Amino acid sequence: MRHVSKMAAVAFALISAGVSADGHRHADAHVHGTGHLNFAVEGGQIHIELETPGFDILGFESISSDTQRKQLNDALHELEKDDLWSFTPAASCTLKTASASAGGGHGEHHEHHDDGHHDSHHEHHDDDHHDSHHEKHGHDDHHAHGHHESAHMDIAATYVYECANIARLNSISTRLFQRFGNSEQLKVQGFTDSGQIAGQMSRQQPEVRF
Repeated sequence: MRHVSKMAAVAFALISAGVSADGHRHADAHVHGTGHLNFAVEGGQIHIELETPGFDILGFESISSDTQRKQLNDALHELEKDDLWSFTPAASCTLKTASASAGGGHGEHHEHHDDGHHDSHHEHHDDDHHDSHHEKHGHDDHHAHGHHESAHMDIAATYVYECANIARLNSISTRLFQRFGNSEQLKVQGFTDSGQIAGQMSRQQPEVRF
């Protein structure tokens, strides 16, 4: 998990193990429409981890054409934008790093990284990295691995935000549901200085408060 501190990594590990705020374990099922948002507050930073079925982001779960591959790359870029998540205005949080990736359903692992230079970084990524990569490996790699494809594609993204007034932070909201029509809800779990919290975001209520 890149860009995530040791404390946040431990917090995410506990959440991924299925330990909810009430001490019970949750099923780690791949359910269309439902994703998971984990976060941890540490020092002056908030670390976020998003996990969601590929269908919720793309409307499909396997890559079988160059058009679908481009849709995936565009979606990963969209997930890395700094305005996907919003926080309590008084906390003054700004994005420092973002990384989105996809695995399963298409035979190889796509990954993007953004270290805070969104516009220039994304332009460079599209022109230099992806084009050359697909020119050299695109068709052959995907077809070579086609028979190994899994039934489900999952998409994950991690973020680190720096907050000037972290003590004022008491809410997180998202534009995920506006931008990806198949995403319906996020199950939220987090660690703050006050302890562990659990909640839910949805198209009707895209905010969690703590």
